This record gives sequence, structure tokens and C-alpha cells, in this order.
Amino acid sequence: MTKFDRLRAAKSLVDLAPLLGFTPSGLAYVLYKVKPETLYTTFQIPKKRGGVRQIHAPKPMLKLLQRRLADLLTFCLRDIEARHPVRKIVSHGFQEDRSIVTNASHHRRRRYVLNFDIADFFGTINFGRVRGYFIHDQEFALNPAVATVIAQIACYENALPQGSPCSPIISNLIGAILDRRLIRLAKRHKCTYTRYADDLTFSTLARLFPRALAFRKFLHQPEWRLGRALKREIAAAGFSINPIKTHMQIVGSRQVTTGLVVNEKVNIAQDYYRTTRAMCHSLFQTGTYHRQETSDAMSDLAPLEGRLAHIHYVKSRRDRTDKANKEAKYIAPLAPDALYRRFLLYKYCIANPIPTIITEGRSDIVYLTAAMKALTATVPTPVKIKDSKPYPGVMFLRHSKTKGRLLNLGGGTGGIAKFIHLYRHQKKPYGHAPMSAPVIILTDNDEGADCVFKAAKKEYKVTIDLQSSAAFYHLGENLYLVKTPVGATPKGDTAIEDLFPAVVLNTKIDGKSFDKNKLHGDHSSYGKIIFADKVIRPKASTIDFSGFTPTLQGIAAAISH
Repeated sequence: MTKFDRLRAAKSLVDLAPLLGFTPSGLAYVLYKVKPETLYTTFQIPKKRGGVRQIHAPKPMLKLLQRRLADLLTFCLRDIEARHPVRKIVSHGFQEDRSIVTNASHHRRRRYVLNFDIADFFGTINFGRVRGYFIHDQEFALNPAVATVIAQIACYENALPQGSPCSPIISNLIGAILDRRLIRLAKRHKCTYTRYADDLTFSTLARLFPRALAFRKFLHQPEWRLGRALKREIAAAGFSINPIKTHMQIVGSRQVTTGLVVNEKVNIAQDYYRTTRAMCHSLFQTGTYHRQETSDAMSDLAPLEGRLAHIHYVKSRRDRTDKANKEAKYIAPLAPDALYRRFLLYKYCIANPIPTIITEGRSDIVYLTAAMKALTATVPTPVKIKDSKPYPGVMFLRHSKTKGRLLNLGGGTGGIAKFIHLYRHQKKPYGHAPMSAPVIILTDNDEGADCVFKAAKKEYKVTIDLQSSAAFYHLGENLYLVKTPVGATPKGDTAIEDLFPAVVLNTKIDGKSFDKNKLHGDHSSYGKIIFADKVIRPKASTIDFSGFTPTLQGIAAAISH
């Protein structure tokens, strides 16, 4: 019996609670005992086109409940789509395998592109609509008592709140009713239709745009109005149109869908890229930059990093696999990658406010974080105390496919060796280069690190080998290297996993033993990722981390230096 089957068979809160990982009393406590006004934090964020957006962010306990509801409904949706492909959600928003790029790609090279928005999309989906959907939808057909509980979990002030983890999936389920109506209308008039959240787009190659969808108010005036048939279908689905955001874009002018240019290929608007490049140039030279919507100088890197990540996502076709890009003979342009690379170096290495640690893999970050917290009372570590809780006073350059490709950090020690070469030649673009905090590379002391040691020798004239026993090695500028201690073997080699006691390394999971030479593992043993996530994370409070003392002392000494 699947989770979907159990959901449809549920008769009450008592039956629903286990599906959400809660006890019935725990679920009832969140819904009925805690005052609703204490379950959310409300704040406003500015919209790109003016005005503000009201965000209701759930507190941790409710957020966990809503996240589990979202996961359950996503599982149900996948089951429905597998059994009934015609019911596949056509929205490109809030979908793992879709994005603004996939949405915009349906409207390339069209004579007409019509964009408009649904007014107050989440706010229009109220408690009654959520409850009614889960009762009357033929696939869900839930017991009214269960549908009521789901609506109580999902809604705040009689609407889906922006900021809730379950609002996106529920809005897509209910929005699919609108989509089916508009798909039929689009096919009838030989148009293409897509939706990204509340942003709707119709496009066509026809010589005349169908009047049922939109028409000019006056023949020689630029203003367009939505057609009667289109407005009727939207109203019938229980939504209304935002009249301010209706735009018709005709071939010969710049055509934009979900913020992306679609005239020839899906791309970033040139003025957006040029503005971002100018912001980066100002940051690299002065340490501050200006956003278009404010005249105040900014040093907060998050907004600018968001713009660069967006550009990189679109330019690199991140919604496609490397294989698909290769088959399409697509090569990402070099300039945007170079700009993003310079920004990442600036953030983590040039203007890093606290020490940055670069590791061979993400499992090393789990080990170090746990060791720092465990040994903070006995070993000089960069751990800080906040709200009576310890946290690492460093930032880790966390591993991702993008950072690995841009900073040459993919592939363990081989990537780190390439990074050392990159770092040696990276200072030129930066007029503002404080370098006030160290960048510390942490490697195993084994034959795999030989390429790192050679890179340190070639680029910085620093000699390191397996028998070297210095606490740290200052390569140059603010770049340091710390390796695991020299071991008891004839060669002296050690890996970071060797710093754990044997009893920890011998932990078995599902009858399998740990193999430190594997990343994920296979049928015979499990690897580093599982070891970090299923052994070190949950058991950190009981593990003896004293073997990490020399390594943490080396990091602390590098910071002091």
C-alpha cells in the first residue's frame, strides 16, 4: 500500500499524522493549541517592478510540518502523472525538472508573444478552495476531515501564504485546472501556452493574433486588451487578471518571457548582463556597488551573487544535462563564466571576512564541523559561540558542480592543484583586495596529494612531502595549506578518515562496512558520503574527535599567522 493509497484511505487526523511523520497529539498541538499568530514571521520584500511582497515565513515546527505535507503531495502527484500522463502538470514553476528556461524555450522565434499575470495568485487560493480540491478531485477524493486538516496546515489568514513550503505544490495542483482550460483554448487558436507560477504566456506564428485571446484597443495604438474568451476561462477557473502586467511583444521588437529574451534563443537581456558586469567591476575595485533601485553603496554580496547565479544558469543551460548540451553542440560563453569566477574568488578568497577552508570533498566539511564543536573546550579552534551554541568561526567553500567547474575544484586533490595555479594568477582584476583572512587548503597526507604538493612547489616554491610535519604551510599571500598528520606507516600517509577511532570506522550500515576509498559505495560497502551523513552527523555527540587535534591546531596556527 503506497503513501498515496494510505492518504486516500485516511479518515481523520489520527490517520494523516503518521504520513507526515507526526504523532496525532503532535499534529493536533501545532494546529489547535499554538496561537496561529505565533506560527509565522511576517515581513516584506521589494518587488522588481515596484511595490512590496508580503512574506509569511512559518516557524520551524510548522515549517517542518508543511515541508512534509509538500513531500507527500509531490509523491502523490508523481504517482498520478505516471498513471495518467495527460494529467501531467504543465506549469514550469516549482518543478524539479523545469525552470524559467524551459518555460521561455516554448516561445522562441514567434511573431507574437503575449505575457500577463494572475492577480494575487496565492492569495486567491483560499481555505475553501484547498479543502474542496482535495475532496472533489477525482484522483485525491479525500475524506472531508482529512482535507480539512490539510487546508489547516497549508493556509494562513484564509489563503496560501507566500513563504510556506507547501504553497507551491498546492498552487500547482489547483492551478492545473486553469492550465487545462487554457491549453484547450490555445490549441483551438493555434497558439502555445505555458505558465510559470502566476506568469502566463501565449505565443503564435500566425499573421494575426487571435482576437479571442487579445486584440488592440485601437488599430494604430500600442495598447492591447485580453480577449473575452480568455478572460472567461480564467474567471471560470476562479482567478483574475492583473491588468497592469499585460504585454504584447511583436516580432522585430525585444520579446521577453519570464525575464528571458526569446527572439532567437533563450538568453539573458544584454542590459541586465551589462548592469551586472558594471556592479561587479565596482565591487572588485572599491569593495562596494550600487543596485539600480537604490543609490546607497552596498557591500552585501548576496544580491549580486543571485544575479550572477541567474546569468550562469541561463547561459550554461543548467536545466540540461552535459550530455544534452554536447549533443546540441552547445558551448557556454566564456565571459559570463569568467565574471562569475572572479566573483567567487573575491567572496571566498580576496575579501572573505573570516577564514575560508577548502577541502577535498564535502564529507570533510562534516567531519571538521563536528570536530571543531566537540573540541572547542580543549583545542584552540575558530569556533564561536552564538545563543549559547558553538558554531565554526570559518566558512567552508562548499562543493557544488558550478564551483567545481569555475574554480577548478572538481576531482579531489587534482582540482585543488589546479586551484593553486588559478590562485597564483588571480590578483590582477582586483583593485580592492584586502586579503585580511586566510584561505586554508586541507588535504590528506597521502600519495593522492602529491599533485597538490607539486603545485605548491611550482607556484609558490614551498616544499611539502609525506614526511613534512609542520603545523601549516604558508604558500603565499593569504593562502595556506594544512595536511593531516604524518602517520605511523613507513610512508607516513594518512587520510582524514584515519583520525576517527577504529570503533567509529567499523560501524556497519545495513550489514555493509565503510570503505574510505569510495565516495558513495556499492553493493559490498558504503562510502564517505554515507559515512558522513549516517554515522558522523547523528552520532557526533558520542564520538571521540581527539584524533583531529593536530589538524585543528594547524588550522588555528594558520589563522594566528
